Amino acid sequence: MFAKDMWKQSLPLLLTCGVGGILTGGLLGSMTDLFESIPGLIVVVPAIIALRGNISTAFGSRLGSAYHLGVIDANNLFNKELKENIIGSLILSFVVSGIVGLLAYASTILFFDVNPDLLKLFLIVVLAGVLSSLMLTMLTVSIIYVVFRQGLDPDNITGPALATFGDIVTMLCLFGSAFLLEVVW
Repeated sequence: MFAKDMWKQSLPLLLTCGVGGILTGGLLGSMTDLFESIPGLIVVVPAIIALRGNISTAFGSRLGSAYHLGVIDANNLFNKELKENIIGSLILSFVVSGIVGLLAYASTILFFDVNPDLLKLFLIVVLAGVLSSLMLTMLTVSIIYVVFRQGLDPDNITGPALATFGDIVTMLCLFGSAFLLEVVW
């Protein structure tokens, strides 16, 4: 691939990523009331964003590698390889979200000398992690499909797209989960 092709494929997406980062920051700023009412929620933000970004981009990279190896293509996308990757990504998201919830609880006690509601914090993180995982899995498969159909290199598109959309979707899911459990709890 020539640098010009990479430039044409990546630049519009990277500009969109910058706008997405600003939107994510704005969403984070709108959550101040929830941060005050749910001790430990602020501790979760970097961990859950990193979690979703890492799992989604790794999933996208595995699909890109499968494409380059000829295991999947635009006409043979929904095969056993894709299904196994989806299941692995969802299970990993669920398990690691639970671990993040427990670590957020422990670190809130340790660093802030506040005792948050363990079950509430745990459920917020797991619910946000699972919801964002489901949405980002569908988004990843959609992006991969479109990239294959357009004949673009998935390595230039999926990483930046999933990192940015992952941040936005994860913050929306965290906000929604926290708001829902704050109302219900």
